[in-house]
Amino acid sequence: MMVNIQVPEILTSHQQLTTKDISFVYYNELTPAGRNLITFNKCAISFILSGQKELYRGAECTLVSEQEAILIPNGNALIAERKLNTKKYSSFVVFFPAQLAQAFIEKYLIKKPNLQQLDETAEKDTFFKFQQTAYITEYLNGLIQLIKRGESVPLALLSHKLEELFLVLMESFPAHLYKIFMPVVSDNANRLREIVEASILKNLTLTELAFLTNRSLATFKRDFEKEYHVSPGKYLRERKLDAAQHQLKEGASIHEIYLQLGYDNVSNFAAAFKNRFGLSPVIYQSKTQN
Repeated sequence: MMVNIQVPEILTSHQQLTTKDISFVYYNELTPAGRNLITFNKCAISFILSGQKELYRGAECTLVSEQEAILIPNGNALIAERKLNTKKYSSFVVFFPAQLAQAFIEKYLIKKPNLQQLDETAEKDTFFKFQQTAYITEYLNGLIQLIKRGESVPLALLSHKLEELFLVLMESFPAHLYKIFMPVVSDNANRLREIVEASILKNLTLTELAFLTNRSLATFKRDFEKEYHVSPGKYLRERKLDAAQHQLKEGASIHEIYLQLGYDNVSNFAAAFKNRFGLSPVIYQSKTQN
């Protein structure tokens, strides 16, 4: 059974500078686990120092590598952290309440951007990935040294360091900050459909899909059937097989297809395909290729 992990509360064993509202966490993990259900009770900016972070949030997913960072609003996400080569997984994560970011935006009078002029990445309010700059590297190094020395840092200084980071991001990405922290509330039914359709080929479990839509599994199944008029399991299986049909027509190998769609073996995939289309994948592909 997958466990819902609450952050930043779970991270108390990691070195950090923290107050009631703000935490600067130096996160190191020698044996990172697989994909986890993570609830962000505060917003976070995660800077990858070594390894990779794979993140699913809403209808989107991304891979964050060394020298990259990601801004994540509070809410649910699926996350897998991986070390590369012999290095440990390491990151520096800043946690803060959304109200502090919203107060910053109001303080510096960031005007609502023209949404039609935003690039594709700025149109999403689920997360924002960006490159670490030389300035950010020095900023992180200074904080890491404070943490390693175990120095006590007053709240005023931590607030100043957070605002410094906001200023750096505002200089380059004002529209992204606005979209993340001043989002327009979307229709729940449309949001569910958006997340489901974007996740057809991601091999997520129903529990993971429910988590991304901020629902319990029972509520997700009920809302899904209300929206689609079919069970989620049946719908996802059929959509995957429809994708397999298209890929077979395009000449993709059966081995590649069954792995991509998350089947345990070729036999299970072939049986499911034949049950839906009346032909085995091999025969279907030979007929469509001739």
